[in-house]
Amino acid sequence: MRDHTDEDISKQLSKAKRQRDFDDLQNEISGADTGRMRKFLSPNDDRSPDGKRRKAERERTRRTLEELMRDPEYAALYTEFGDRLRGAETEADTALAMIERQLESAHQMIADLEARAARDPDGRLVFQHADGRVVYADGSDVDPAIAEGIIWPVDAPSSEDYFAAQTQRQALEDKRADWGTYRNDVLGDMRNRYDSEDPAMSLDDLKRDLDRIQRLNPANISLEQDSAPMDAPVVETAAAISVPMALK
Repeated sequence: MRDHTDEDISKQLSKAKRQRDFDDLQNEISGADTGRMRKFLSPNDDRSPDGKRRKAERERTRRTLEELMRDPEYAALYTEFGDRLRGAETEADTALAMIERQLESAHQMIADLEARAARDPDGRLVFQHADGRVVYADGSDVDPAIAEGIIWPVDAPSSEDYFAAQTQRQALEDKRADWGTYRNDVLGDMRNRYDSEDPAMSLDDLKRDLDRIQRLNPANISLEQDSAPMDAPVVETAAAISVPMALK
């Protein structure tokens, strides 16, 4: 009998490894527990136990939706909801892009005002009100003794101009937060449920979310607030989501 060479041993080991890998793959597909770590199928693979479960859930959801779509009222509402949701997503994306551009301009305006502003002996920004009162950028008063010695550039912005710019920037940041909440939390949640593998949305779900698309839209809420009497009671907004402000 001839002795096994290193090449023979290597071939035998490779063959044994291929057989073990094949067995492991079959066990992973069948869901059998071998006591070894999975190395072939990811949890997202449809052949894995979890993947098979999700695939079965998708199939059940598809069959449920097909059954629901046989109802003309549901089919019409389902189509309308999809169209309205896409439209609201586009509107929110457009609003957010415009707000970002406006914020860039607001930041630039404030930077320009600060570059032209006067400073106290310590280099802190100072601004003068129309009534002569001098304040720092945070609105606190400058000591009169310090204010008397400030040299004002010819084009130094007034405090009214500076704080108006700050107020405008804050309003834009509030709008961005409101539209972002609407886009991500309100519409994003609807999109996840509309496209998810969970049970299909019911007729009541569609009716409720169609109303929420309109009712929680930041522009629409702002219009309602602008037209409401000053002493009117606070009405429901986006629950605890926030009270949005419209783009102007």
